[in-house]
Amino acid sequence: MKTTYLYLLLFFTGLTIQAQHQQPKAVRSIPEAVFEIEKGKKVSLTLLNDSSTEFPKDFFKISKENLVALIIDGCKYKSIPKEISEYQELTYFRYSWFGFSAGPITNIPEAIFNLKKLKGLVFEAKIEGDISTKIENLKNLELLELYRLKLKEFPKAVLKLKNLKVLNLSCAKFNEIPEDIIKLENLTKLQFDGGGCGATPINKIPESIGGLSNLRSISFGYVKGGLGYLPKSFFDLKKLEFFDCYGCGLKAFPPDLGKLKALKSIQMMNMNDFGLLPESLFTLPNMKRFMLLIPGGKASKALVKQKKKLNAWGTKLDQYEVEIEHWEY
Repeated sequence: MKTTYLYLLLFFTGLTIQAQHQQPKAVRSIPEAVFEIEKGKKVSLTLLNDSSTEFPKDFFKISKENLVALIIDGCKYKSIPKEISEYQELTYFRYSWFGFSAGPITNIPEAIFNLKKLKGLVFEAKIEGDISTKIENLKNLELLELYRLKLKEFPKAVLKLKNLKVLNLSCAKFNEIPEDIIKLENLTKLQFDGGGCGATPINKIPESIGGLSNLRSISFGYVKGGLGYLPKSFFDLKKLEFFDCYGCGLKAFPPDLGKLKALKSIQMMNMNDFGLLPESLFTLPNMKRFMLLIPGGKASKALVKQKKKLNAWGTKLDQYEVEIEHWEY
């Protein structure tokens, strides 16, 4: 689902773009941006579904001091001019192309790497190859979402972004998350998702994952071959609140998940046959949401026996959904 409003895109980062204690005005046209700036306001501009292949020249009528966010969503521009780098007050940039064909822009514009105040960078397009190592120039980056980028190797330059809080590398083509991810000690959200791109080949979570002590949300999408089992250190994530596993191929419900007392939400969908759910699940003190979907397979005998207890526990939650096509043998 597309979201063009800035506050939704930055929900997990806790970022609030403010200038002079003033929230930016969200606008959807260049004339509107100019109008609001003339009234002394900072603006967040969304250029949406523009059929022109040329970047609008009128854009440069916008004051460089007053534009704090730029969203280019579904536009057919063939390039982003290098003059964008003169807009040094930009703290958020998003480019999205959701068409089935390859987008007209085939790499992250060089000018973006010169935006020293950038805190949020979202790039959503069907692009082959690695990202530029110049991303390490964005020292203030807190949110990085590279969706549908089809990275063949984990981008090592990302590991130098010490302020990063949210990392989304969906549709990745690499098969391992490096042990060095522990260098991103400020991460609060980590997402590797195949989604509409098909399964990712990621089949290993590093043992070092437990060292990301600030992690509050982790999400894995469809995994080719499956993750198998979570590493032992995963259960050291004491601040983890959200755990999503959409077809990630776990072979069993993690028996030690009950150690993660901060957990509020567990979503495990399109899973394989599961055995007994651990008793520790029912003692998680902060649980609000539980979803378990096992389509087309049979529940184990142990899980069938547990059904009544599971449903009784579900009545205490804000959201509860368990769907297993064949409860009985």
